[in-house]
Amino acid sequence: MTSIIPKKDKRDLIIEAALQIFSQKGYHHTKMEEIAVAAGIGKGTIYEYFSSKLQLLQEIMEQSFHIYDHTIAADINKSLSLEDRIRRLVEGHIGFCQKNKELTRILFLDTDIIDEELRNWAWQKRRLKEEHLQDLFEKAMLSGEIKRLDAKWLTIMLSGIFTSFWIPIAMEGWEIDAAAAAQQVTDIIMRGIKK
Repeated sequence: MTSIIPKKDKRDLIIEAALQIFSQKGYHHTKMEEIAVAAGIGKGTIYEYFSSKLQLLQEIMEQSFHIYDHTIAADINKSLSLEDRIRRLVEGHIGFCQKNKELTRILFLDTDIIDEELRNWAWQKRRLKEEHLQDLFEKAMLSGEIKRLDAKWLTIMLSGIFTSFWIPIAMEGWEIDAAAAAQQVTDIIMRGIKK
C-alpha cells in the first residue's frame, strides 16, 4: 500500500522559505526573490498570499508566538507548586529555542528593527507574558510559598533568564539538556547560589 503524503500548500512553502531566509540574513537584507527561489515558486506568487514582506514577517511572528505560547503553556498545571511551574516554564523555553532556532532568531532578534506597529505588537505579547509571571509570584507570596518580595523584580529576573538562553542556543548552536538546565536554573532561583 502506498502512503500519500499531502503536499504543502504554497502559503506554507512561502512561510517556511521566508523563515529560513529571514533567520539567515535578517529581515532588512532579505529580498522577496530569495524567498521565492527557496520556496520553489515565482516571486509574483508570494504577492497572491502576502501584500508585502512586512505582512509576511507579521504572519511568521504571529505563528511563532502561537507556537511559543503553546509550547510554554502546554504543560503548566495550575495546581503545581511555584517551583515546578518555574522549572517547566524554563524547560519549555529552552526546548522551544532548541527545536525552533530559526523562529527564535526572528522572535528575539528582528523585533527591535522592524516597523513600529509590529514592534508594539511584540511588546504587548511580552507584557502579557510578564503579567502572567508577576501574577504567579504574587499568588505564591499570598499563599506563603515564597517570602514577600517585589513581584515585579522577580518577573524581570525570570524574564532576563529566559532572554539569556536564546543567543547561545539559536546563534551559537549551544546544545544542553533542557530538563537538567531547567532544574539547575530553578534551584538557583528558589535557593540562591550561597553554599
